[in-house]
Amino acid sequence: MLEIMMTKLMPIILYFFIGYILKIFDILKKEEASVLLKLIFYLMSPAVIITSVSTMKFSKTLIYYPISAICIHIIMFFIGKIISKRVKLSEKEKKVFRGASLIMNLTFILPFFISFFGEKNVYLLSIFDAGNLVMVTTVVYSIFASSDSESIGQKIKKILKSPLIIALIIGIVINISKVNIPKGIEITLQQIASVTGVLIMIALGSYFTPKFSKLKLSLIIVGLKMMGILIVGTIVGKILPLDEMGRTIILLGALSPVGNNVLTYVFITEGDMELAINIVSLSIIISFVTVSLFLLFR
Repeated sequence: MLEIMMTKLMPIILYFFIGYILKIFDILKKEEASVLLKLIFYLMSPAVIITSVSTMKFSKTLIYYPISAICIHIIMFFIGKIISKRVKLSEKEKKVFRGASLIMNLTFILPFFISFFGEKNVYLLSIFDAGNLVMVTTVVYSIFASSDSESIGQKIKKILKSPLIIALIIGIVINISKVNIPKGIEITLQQIASVTGVLIMIALGSYFTPKFSKLKLSLIIVGLKMMGILIVGTIVGKILPLDEMGRTIILLGALSPVGNNVLTYVFITEGDMELAINIVSLSIIISFVTVSLFLLFR
């Protein structure tokens, strides 16, 4: 166990603290960290997905990965709606409460997943995240943007334009067609993919803001997100014919922090940004502990 901690968990934690130290010394500012996160979203994560999906072996059970993510979101949507009505909240706080309790931050999980399960299995995490992404860009977005200015067709187009979905499609096409990727491109994708985990943690570390106000409300939201998805996900995992890896990914999704998407949605809709930042930062701390313990003792 000590060897696993030192060789797999310790580097991930150190990358995060490196990012935070760079921020403290004003070497890497929060605005610059957001550029890193964009680079990860538009370039590095797609490289990981294409590399993984293009070599995966298809099975009938894979369809249940995104379905399980969608089922979890639907159930949590109604749970959040019911509980938010019973808690005294402002309208802006209520939106953050309901939205933040739904989003699974699988980008945070990616470095842990690569370290413990290898890059070759990342496609499984990506397929589950496809279902998560569909709900985050539609249902969760609609919670914040209550004006419903976008039609269903526009929302679907937005989903299909996501670099993660595009990378998933490219990987599947390459896999099914048995096309050999030119060696130069293959090596480039592998090298980009190899530094993804490092940059994710450095970026999150530099974005981390350990200043907590509304601590009680923040803890309630983070607790609802983690315990709710943990319980709902466990039930969904038993009902659907998922394999062991599928159930493991659901649990990792439950233990993951609140997704950074909530910050974007709050910014766009002029919501309670202070509460959103507190929730994201607090959930990162809790997730470091819970994800590490889960992977050590699973």
